[in-house]
Formats: sequence, structure tokens, C-alpha cells
Amino acid sequence: MPHARVRLLRTFAILAVVGLVLAACGKSKAKSGTAASGGQTVALAFVGPLTGANANLGINPRNGVKVAISEANAAQSKYHFVLKAFDTQGDPAQAPGQADKYIPDQQILGIVGPTFSGETKAVLQKLQDAGLVMISPSATNVALPTVVPNQTVFHRVIPDDDVQAKGVADYIEKKLKSTRVALVNDNSDYGKGLWQGVLDLLKTANIPTVATQTVDPKSQDYSAAVNAVKAAKPDVVFYGGYYAEAGRLKKQLTDAGVTATFISGDGSLDQGFVDAAGAGAEGALLTCPCRRASADAGGTLAAFAAKYKSLNGSDPGTYSSEGYDAANILIQGVEAGNTTRAKLLNYVETLTSYTGISKTIQFEDNGNVKAGDVFVYEVKSGKITELGTTTQLAS
Repeated sequence: MPHARVRLLRTFAILAVVGLVLAACGKSKAKSGTAASGGQTVALAFVGPLTGANANLGINPRNGVKVAISEANAAQSKYHFVLKAFDTQGDPAQAPGQADKYIPDQQILGIVGPTFSGETKAVLQKLQDAGLVMISPSATNVALPTVVPNQTVFHRVIPDDDVQAKGVADYIEKKLKSTRVALVNDNSDYGKGLWQGVLDLLKTANIPTVATQTVDPKSQDYSAAVNAVKAAKPDVVFYGGYYAEAGRLKKQLTDAGVTATFISGDGSLDQGFVDAAGAGAEGALLTCPCRRASADAGGTLAAFAAKYKSLNGSDPGTYSSEGYDAANILIQGVEAGNTTRAKLLNYVETLTSYTGISKTIQFEDNGNVKAGDVFVYEVKSGKITELGTTTQLAS
């Protein structure tokens, strides 16, 4: 073979080896956390339902996180934030399996979520053992801060069920002026917890509770509870649980001829409730220790609503703004140089105040957010409409 040809083949071979080495280096850099743009890649996890009957209550805050990450990446290049989402379907039985996926991923420094109370309770010990900070946009069960003794990782940006229960009970007593209340729950950590809080406060106010019922959220037939409520002849029915089942219950109550005012909490504050209840949704009242972002909300909520729709192709819903705020707290911590799990946890633990779009956020020692307002919404012409706070409406 001519020497020139041999040299040429050797050159091609060397170039091929160099190319492979450079490619391997590139992969190694990607694995070590360096983004293609040059900034260090930092992942935030979202944990909650993205499929299933009540998926909107996970999709809403997840999409809020997407807005926060998009803004952060557009504003600086030192860090490149990515979102890794883990679908629990809101099921406490599925939550530990998902935790076993995201906890070993060392690129993940913090979690927005879990969203539901039951799934949060199911993984708190694992999160504490891993030192992985969480900020829930929506888990409201009162007992969550005490599930794990001396825990440090738990935080939430929404007031707990005691705050909402007080708002609901005040509204029933002072605005609705009820004299006969029936209460139904779905036996979940969230639904039963809120239900119990309202029940206790109504008893303290000497308002008769004429029926107390539990439904199976996996069932389609709530006739036993509906018949018991109908026989009790209440003027108000309170439901503790999530929107898919709340809508089903409301439809069956309406079909049975129950005309009592229907009121439920934040787990039911979704258009899915209206869709499931059909015509029976009209006039239903839904409460939340949160204010939903919308174009007509004004200020930062309106600006967020526009960005949210532009990015996600839909309007924000319940917990969208809380997901955005929770993510921004973690992002702010990373941008301050807290690029390990331990440092980011310490940052959140020692955070004195954060001005979010949902509220000014201040964490108490146990991870609770300091109490805020409870808002009341009414279904009018098939749409969820804000009425105001329970303090304003029940005064």
C-alpha cells in the first residue's frame, strides 16, 4: 500500500479516536452536572398527581414550577434549572416508590411537593433521612409537621386545615346562618382532617350537625350517604375531599332532591368539580386558604396568569401560584450559592421572609407557613368565581 495512503488512513483513525474521546468527555460533563449552555445543571423535582381522577391538583402547581424555571433560566446563565416530575396519582401507596426514584438522583436538590397530605405523610421519613428539602404547595393536614419527630425538611406555603376549617365554620355560622349541617368526607388524610376540624368548630358554636357520613372515593355510588343526608334535612352540606368525588356527590345529592347549600374545601376547588356535578354545581361554594391567579386579579397575580397561559397553553388553577412561589424559594436559594442538599435545606430553614405572588411567606419552626386568608368561591354560570375572604364575607 502506498505510504501516502497509509498516512491518510492513520490520520482518519486518529481523528476518529479524538472524536470519540471528546464525545465521551461531553457525556461525562453532562453527567457531572454541567449544562450545554455552560451553567451548572440543578434539578428540582415535582412530586404529585399528574394522572388520575384528581390530576389537576398536581398539574396546576407543576405548571407553576415550569414558569419559575423558565424565568430563572432566561434571567441568568450561572445555573441551568431543569424540572423532573414524578407522578404519584396522589396515592399514598404509590408515593414511596416514586421517592425511591428521585431521592437517589443527586442532581435533585429540592422538591416542590408532595401535593396531597396522604402522600406527604408516606414519604416524610425518607425525605428526612435523605436531607432533601420539600416545599408543598398544597398539603394541608394539620399533623404533617409532627409525623417525623424533630424533622427539618418539611415546609408548606399554604396554611393548614385548622386555618381553613375556622374560615369555613365562621362562614357557615355567620354568613349562611345555618341551623342544620350535614358533613361528608372521603376518609383521606386531607378530607377527613378538614372535615373533623369543621365538625369540631360547629359543635363549639352549638350548630347542630344532623348527619356525618363517609364515602369511598373509588366507588361511583354514594347512595348510602346521599340517603342519610336527605333524611337529615340539612340546610348546609359540607364535604371534605377532592374535586372528582365532590362533583359526583353533589350531582347525586341534586338528583335526590337535596337543595341544601353545598360547601367544600380547596381539594374541590377545580373546574373538574363543576364538570362532574353538572347542573348541580350551580351555587356551590368552595373555599381555599389561597387566592387563584387570573387575568382580572390584578398586580403580580395577573402578570403571572399571562406568563402561565403563554407557557402552558391554559389558565392557572388552584395551587398554580403556590407551585410558582415554592419553586422560586428553592431557585433563590440555589442562586445564592446553596448547591448541595444540606446547604439548600439550611437556606430554607433559616429564610426569614419571601415575597411571593400568592402571599408573603414566612415559615414557622415546624415548616408551617404563617396563617393567611381563606377565600370563598362560588360556581356561577358554570364558572368558579371569587367572592372574597371569609373575614370579609362573614363579618
